[in-house]
Order: sequence, then structure tokens, then C-alpha cells
Amino acid sequence: MATEVWFRNPYDYIRELVEVGSLNIAWDRGLLVKRGIDPIKHAMTFCPSGDYRVLTIGTQGSAEYRPGDEISKPTGVYPTWAYGEDAIILEQMIEFPLGEDEQACTDKTVRDDERPIMGQEHRVIITDMPNISSGQGRSFLRYLKVLQEDHPECIIHVHGLYGWKTAFGLGFGAADIHPREAAQKGRIHLPAGQVEKFEKVRDHPQWAAALGFSPADLEVPRNRCIFNIKSALWAGENYTQMFKFKTRKNGGHVVDFGSSDEEFKPEETKSHLSSPAKVETGDKQLCDMCSLADKCKYFRSGAVCTVPGAEPVKLANLFRTRDADSIIDGLAMLAGAGAERLERTMDIERELGDVDPEVSKMMGQVFDQGVKLAKLVEPARFSPSAKVQVNVGQGGAAAVQGSNPREFVKVVIRQLEQEGHKREDITPEMIQGALEGMMNPETSHKSISGTTIPGAVVPTDEETE
Repeated sequence: MATEVWFRNPYDYIRELVEVGSLNIAWDRGLLVKRGIDPIKHAMTFCPSGDYRVLTIGTQGSAEYRPGDEISKPTGVYPTWAYGEDAIILEQMIEFPLGEDEQACTDKTVRDDERPIMGQEHRVIITDMPNISSGQGRSFLRYLKVLQEDHPECIIHVHGLYGWKTAFGLGFGAADIHPREAAQKGRIHLPAGQVEKFEKVRDHPQWAAALGFSPADLEVPRNRCIFNIKSALWAGENYTQMFKFKTRKNGGHVVDFGSSDEEFKPEETKSHLSSPAKVETGDKQLCDMCSLADKCKYFRSGAVCTVPGAEPVKLANLFRTRDADSIIDGLAMLAGAGAERLERTMDIERELGDVDPEVSKMMGQVFDQGVKLAKLVEPARFSPSAKVQVNVGQGGAAAVQGSNPREFVKVVIRQLEQEGHKREDITPEMIQGALEGMMNPETSHKSISGTTIPGAVVPTDEETE
């Protein structure tokens, strides 16, 4: 799903927007008052052709103006919800389009620029976003993502964002960003989501060439601002897609931002890499931790790898997202639910006094989920050729090649039986302890009682060199 890209408070970079040809402008109402800016006159001055949309965002409602509108007669006034308000109010805003509420649209006690317009588009503005690097902020973003998925007819417009992953990687209907701030500090936003010093663009030649820039061009602050504008437009349309676009100007294809999004599709190459590269241990799991990141055209900040043939591709398809945080949370939930089901079925098995093959199958499924989760949390520990050492307490160690979860189950059960435990006495806590050992080997070598848990996975010497 493409995300509408709006540019926030462009009082100091409006000329760059005009040059690029993108005039979706989002103003904070307070800033307009503070600087004495008339948003309509401002737009008409810099874009006399009339190709603009202007959104003035405030707690009293967010009014949109298009060519021909007057301040007292906007195209629409959209409901605006600030983080911290009652979530039920937000859900009602999203579920019930304000442009279909005749009473609200004809209430003359409300100012003209604060009263919704009958038939206006269904858009809800979200303001006062929490710190997105905090657990609370990430949780709220996932909540918004689910709301957008459940209500695709509503354009959820998130106001006040800066990073591309948050603005364009979660499927929101619209987001506004500020490209000049980073440019002023000597930084550029690459279309894949990284924020880098412009000097490091040589490490990301595929993205610079794709937007029609050379490293020397970005020494000029104005060019960096234009680069960030074009980068945001590209990300708004393509962030969740995978384009193996050409990047060489001599014989290749330079991205054409003059074409409409519907008409333009980048010409693709055969490889997902812009240059040859060696795959290292732990690669092709998390984009941000992959050694191929600087060369990979599928790279997206905060995403799992979706290069054809990579292991996380199935996970991305299953969860319908590349967002690593969402997938890890989902896997953790599945692993927890699987452990609970395993516990119940093992209780039934003990009552019947028989070995149920379905229980063994479920053990394998739980461990399979655990291995996948561990690979995303700590990918370097789980290369296909790595040895996995299983801690067996006082009896030594056993090494198992590969990462087949059934092999782990066999080793755990065998070691438990060697220590004197009967098969029917093996508890879900022992299985869960082994699973936790895989995901957190530094802290999960011991059970609650203080004894060593067989099956806690620790790296071999080969992995830690």
C-alpha cells in the first residue's frame, strides 16, 4: 500500500518543493499564527499554476485547502486526535466518516474552518506522537497499523514523523515529514530508511544513482534537501515493495520523478545487489544487521530480509509485513501459545500413560518457532553451518550440526533420561527452559530451582571468534 507524502511547515524549503513538483503541504496551525502566514496566499505565491493541497493541522480540526478555496470555505475539515486522548474516540473517528454526519456538517455554531464538509474524504489526523523509540511508542504504532489494516477506507494521517520506516513502512494512509532539518545538519535520508552523513553516500551508490545524484552534488545543502524530498516520495510509493532497479547512468535507467506513480515502474536488474558481495554469518535475516545492507536494493531499515530464497520471506508473507518488531512480537506470541498447548497435551499424555506422536510433533513445532525467533533476535548465532553446543550440566557437552528443532528435542530428552528423569516426568518447564536458553543463552543456563537446564544453547568457540 502506498502512503501519501506530505511536507511539514515548508516556510524555508518551499522553493525546493516547487522544483521537485510536490506540493502536499501540512502546516501546524500554531506556526501559521506565530509567523503570520496565510496558507492559501503562500501556496498561490509559490505555485501560481494552482497544483497544491494545503492542510492546516490543529486540535480544533485540520482544514484542507485546494485551488479556489477560501480560508472560510475549505475542501474538508478532518477530525484530529492527539495521543493521550481516549482511544475509543479515535476508533469512533475511524469507524464513522465525519463527512457523512449531516448534523456535524450543518452545525452553524462551529466556525467555518472548523466544521466538516458534507462528502469530504474519510481522513483522520493523529498528532502529538509519543517517542517512537520507547516501548510505549512502538506499541502505539502497532496499534495504529492494525487500525489502518482493519479500516482501509480511512486515511490515517500521522503527523510529526521524521523516519522513513515509521512514516512509510507500516502502511499508513498518509504521513508528513520534514526533509530540510536533516539536510541542514549534513544528513540525508536514503530511500531505504537509513539516515547518513552525506559523505557516506559513497557506501550507498545504488540509492544516490537511483535519485539522479552523485556524491559531489550532496555537498550543497539545497541539493541535500531536494534529495530528501525525492527520497520521501520514492519511499512513500515503494518502501514496502522490492525493486531491483538499475542505478548506472551510462546505459542504466535514472528514476523519473516527473512521471505519475501509476505510470512509472523502475527498470529492474537481475540481481538484488548493486555489486558482488560475500554472504557472512547471520546475513539475510535482519536488514539492519546484514553485511550486505550497503549493496542490497531490497534493504529497508527495520525490516526482515525478503531477498528471494531468504528464510524470513515466509514470515513476512505470513504476517503481511516486513517490520521486524512486528514479526518478532508475533513469533513470540505464537511460541508462547504453542508452549501452553504443549503443556496441556503433555498432561493428557501423562494421564493416559502412553506416548502420543502428536505431542512429539508439537514439541518440534514449538522449537521450530523458537529457532526462527532466535535467528531474528541474534542472527549471527544461527548460521546454517554453525555448531550448536548443548549444555548437559556435569556430564560434558554434545554438539549438533545444523538448526533442526527436532534434533534439539532429541538431545534434550536424551540428556534428561541420562540424568535419571523418566520420559513421562519431562515437564513443559524443561522444554520452555531449553527454548529460553536458545533465545537468551547468557541468562538461561539455569532453571528456577538453580539447577542446570539441559538444552540451553550456547555458542561454540567457532562462533565467538
